[in-house]
Amino acid sequence: MGAPTQLRRRSPVANPRRGGPRSAGLTRRTVLRYTALSAALTTLSRLRWTPALAAAQAPAAQAPAALAPGLQVLTPDEAEIFTAIVERMVFSGDPALPPVRDTAAIVTIDQVLLQTDPGVRSQLRWLLKLFQWGPPVFQLKLTTFTRMSPAERDAYLNGWATSRLATRQLAFRALKNLSMLGYYSQDATWKAIHYDGPWVPRPRRVLSGES
Repeated sequence: MGAPTQLRRRSPVANPRRGGPRSAGLTRRTVLRYTALSAALTTLSRLRWTPALAAAQAPAAQAPAALAPGLQVLTPDEAEIFTAIVERMVFSGDPALPPVRDTAAIVTIDQVLLQTDPGVRSQLRWLLKLFQWGPPVFQLKLTTFTRMSPAERDAYLNGWATSRLATRQLAFRALKNLSMLGYYSQDATWKAIHYDGPWVPRPRRVLSGES
C-alpha cells in the first residue's frame, strides 16, 4: 500500500456574529465615536474668547457661580468637576489672583459652551466623566479626581498632558484652554496679569425703573 494520504485540516472560520477573528479590531461605531471625540476636543482646544466678548455675552457671569441664576450647559456635578480642574490649571501661587470659586469662571465657561455645537457639548460631558473616574485606570488609585489632594491632582493632570495617547493630550489641551478662557476673562484677574481691560466699552446696564 502506498503512503496514506494526509488530510489537510481547514482552520475554522469564526462567525462574525459570534465573535472571533473577523469581529476583532475597531468597529465602525468605535471609529465614528473616536472621530467625533477628536473633532470636539480639537474645537474646544482652539476656542478663542476675549474678555470683551465674555463680558458682553455672559451678563450672568458677574457674580460667583453659587450666586448665578443657573448654568445652562453644565450640570452641578459637571460644574464641580470642572471647577476642580480649573483650580489646578490656573494655579500659580500668586496671592493677588482670586480663588476660582470667588469668580464667575465656571459661569463664563458655561456661556462659552452654549455657543458650541450640541455634539461638542455631548463629547465634553463624556470627557468630564472619564476624567473624574479615570484615576483607577490611569493612576492605579481607587479614588476620583475631585477627592484627590492638590498634589495628586497636579500629577494626574500631568499624566494627561504627557500621555503617549494623542487623544489624552488633546483632551488636556481642550480642558486647559477652557480653563484659561474662563478664569482670565474675569475682571478680578486682570490687575495681577497687568491687563488694563478691553478697549471696547461694556454694554451699559439699565437698572429696573430707569428711563
